[in-house]
Amino acid sequence: MATLTTEQSSRMIDLLAPLIGIQGEVDGCMVELIEVLDEGPRGVPGVALMTMGAERRIQTNQYGNPLCRHSEVRTLSLLSEVEHDLHPVLRQLLPESVVADMRALLAD
Repeated sequence: MATLTTEQSSRMIDLLAPLIGIQGEVDGCMVELIEVLDEGPRGVPGVALMTMGAERRIQTNQYGNPLCRHSEVRTLSLLSEVEHDLHPVLRQLLPESVVADMRALLAD
């Protein structure tokens, strides 16, 4: 897996921040970009994606008592674990121009 310099990380975060709220279909599931993380999984920047739709899980409190229903939120690293590229989910979700700009940053 690739690592990012501080400059690459900050520039990628700057590219993604205006896209908060973007929605798209990934592997048959509608998701929304809800947050850009300075430090996500594996210590590199990441994103938080919320699953859209009617199926919402029950959120419990610290004692296991049900409180309310909420949508599932997953965090992803910006980088793929198996290749020197963006995470495959981000390649599907983000506009082509942003993917191209982020790939150019990776090539630096």
